[in-house]
Amino acid sequence: MKRTTKLRLLALGLGITVVAVVLVTAELLLRYSILSSSQERRDHVEERAYMPIKFRGNYQGTFWKVPFKTNRFGFRDEPDFGLKPSPNEFRVLALGDSIGFGLGIAASDHYTKVLERRLNEDPRNPGRKFHVVNASGQGYGPSGYYVWLRNEATELEFDMIIVDAEMCTVVTNEAMVNWVEDPKRPHRAAKLVGGRYVVGWDGNMLATCAIGGYCFEKTYLYTDLLRRTLNLLQRISPQEPFKSEGPKGVTYYHLGFDRYVLDEKRLASGWYKAFNSLQGLRDICTERGVPFMLLVFPSRYMFDEPQPWRSYATDLMHRGLTQARESGLPFIDLTEPVAKGGGKDLYYDFAHMTAEGNHVVGEAMYQHLADQMLKAAAQPEGNGTATRRTSDLSTN
Repeated sequence: MKRTTKLRLLALGLGITVVAVVLVTAELLLRYSILSSSQERRDHVEERAYMPIKFRGNYQGTFWKVPFKTNRFGFRDEPDFGLKPSPNEFRVLALGDSIGFGLGIAASDHYTKVLERRLNEDPRNPGRKFHVVNASGQGYGPSGYYVWLRNEATELEFDMIIVDAEMCTVVTNEAMVNWVEDPKRPHRAAKLVGGRYVVGWDGNMLATCAIGGYCFEKTYLYTDLLRRTLNLLQRISPQEPFKSEGPKGVTYYHLGFDRYVLDEKRLASGWYKAFNSLQGLRDICTERGVPFMLLVFPSRYMFDEPQPWRSYATDLMHRGLTQARESGLPFIDLTEPVAKGGGKDLYYDFAHMTAEGNHVVGEAMYQHLADQMLKAAAQPEGNGTATRRTSDLSTN
């Protein structure tokens, strides 16, 4: 009897070992296949205890065929700087997703640098240096900016925060991430888990659908099997709002396979998380006595696609603007400047803008903010730093 039990245990152990070897081999082969077919590294991100991905500090690489590097904070193509602005510096922190990062364009063409140059060239500049910091990153969203400011950037000083939002993208980014709510702050996140982008076991970024907290979600094998399964389920039983090729679903951003999980309930959670986090960012600005501004981008669907796609994308934009207004968030609506500047020709996909589009946006920001920012920067405090008052910048 004891011998039979030992044989069974041995057989079980061998079976588990064989399965483990097969899985590890499949994982390594899949990883090799994916990485060998890519011309760019994807090791530019790291995980934080409170959020799934964050751009690594002091990194140098290429993203979408455009070279980029980060400073110690993980900010794109920014020099290293201190936690506090210098006495003659007016520091603006620009937060955003891949649109704010400037996917596919040089850092010098990004709207943050266009705004920075225009402010510093303004003849009314009273001698201060404006520094508009690009703190954006692929896969980021309002929830991520909020927990980052609460957890990591508590000592980083700035004179203003600008946050970008393109509704077709920001809502789905938020829909895919899960909150651990802050017991001390109702309707605010204390920690983010899962999401559509995670750091794999080898340090590379994976585009997936992670619930969060599970080691298998960091594997290439899980990501590949998940994609195949979700694509199959979508073909067998399409989920709303992607049930047909009608306008309702196609204007929401998705990676293809994740359409199946972007149902009405999840998208509603995306709207909730996005605007509660934006209000949280405004509250942080209020606590620090600095202005907050939301930069609302239109998608190309509003200019390029035939009806009814255009109407539905426009409705999403109007819904976002309405929620911003009702939430008391000051904002800049970029629809008119983009329409006048070239409309669909300013985009290279549904949301990301060309260098020319970024110049249009940067100029629109300058025209909207210059008078008030120059006035705010011209008012010194006793220690010589710029005055930090939320009243210095008016709302929309």
